[in-house]
Amino acid sequence: MFDPLRQMPLLDDAQLELLREALDEEELRAMLSELPRAAMQAIASIQAAVQSNDIDEARRSAHVLKGVASSFGAARLAAMARAIELEMATIDCIAKCLPDLVATVEQTAAAFPGGAAQPLARVGS
Repeated sequence: MFDPLRQMPLLDDAQLELLREALDEEELRAMLSELPRAAMQAIASIQAAVQSNDIDEARRSAHVLKGVASSFGAARLAAMARAIELEMATIDCIAKCLPDLVATVEQTAAAFPGGAAQPLARVGS
């Protein structure tokens, strides 16, 4: 389902650069460290909607995840959320995507420049 999206970059370098310009290093690191929690909260909402067989709520929760991911510069995660929101026709399709969403959150968090414990380097540095 997400096969073509797996080829996308995990991160949106342009969005991360905008965040670097707007925030100091400590603020940026603190913000980026919140992505896993915020994303997993949205994924939990999608999962609850799937368990309730509520495709409309799953799509609304995917919309929230798309916004969170976009704000954090998590390009692949945002694209996956968009696919759930706009392209998946059944609750079963959405359910099958949940493990990929969780894995992508983990990969994205690990890919942020500098990681959580180190100073952030500029993309391309």
